[in-house]
Amino acid sequence: MEGTTEPILVVIGNPVAGNPAQFALERALRALELDWRVLSFDVVPDDVGAAVQGFAVTGIVGVLVARELAENAGTWNINRDEKSTKTIDCFYRDDENQFVGEDLTLAWLQTQIDKFKEGRRIWIGGEESNPQINSESFENFSTSSEELTEAVSQASVIIMNPKDSGSLDVDLDDWPENDGQTLIISPEVQPEMISKLRELGYLVIGQEEVRVGSLQNCITRWTGQTPLDDVLIDAIEEYLSV
Repeated sequence: MEGTTEPILVVIGNPVAGNPAQFALERALRALELDWRVLSFDVVPDDVGAAVQGFAVTGIVGVLVARELAENAGTWNINRDEKSTKTIDCFYRDDENQFVGEDLTLAWLQTQIDKFKEGRRIWIGGEESNPQINSESFENFSTSSEELTEAVSQASVIIMNPKDSGSLDVDLDDWPENDGQTLIISPEVQPEMISKLRELGYLVIGQEEVRVGSLQNCITRWTGQTPLDDVLIDAIEEYLSV
């Protein structure tokens, strides 16, 4: 990197191949008319701390951490900042040029949840999710619960979390139609179920919405500017279609 003058961003993953983040970031930076460079590195989980430490001391502007490495990044950051979250997906420079880590996926999701104040908050499926959402204010229901349909009709926010492989055995034929006033977060649920929920009128956040929201949050932290949703969506769709 000797001789480079433009700001540099880094994407790390394991594997990093197939991740549309670099392509989407480059497209967004061009749209913002910023002459920045983006580099991607494949980093094994045990080496995440060493990699981020190296980026911190070399003047890298920011690091995007793939979700599969977010817990490793959080563990490293807790050792230097006791207030750190357990997972981190974005490192950036603060006003004092300190290398700061946050889980901006969780921050984005919490912002969406906070828009829905009234009504019950329910959690369907497994006890944990990826990304992990704080479930303290949610009532947990199994997919076979007799009270589930009634809870759904009263809910303002629903988290649907399959235990494995995107499989969640929920009979949507029993679900009431919705007027868009209920938010469903289901980043790991199969696309067919997401399509059915949207047909019923629910406002659904799936994997792609989470990806775009997280990237927007990171870009805002790095640059002070926020790219349009469509720029990131189009870039991700183009990359994944190749």
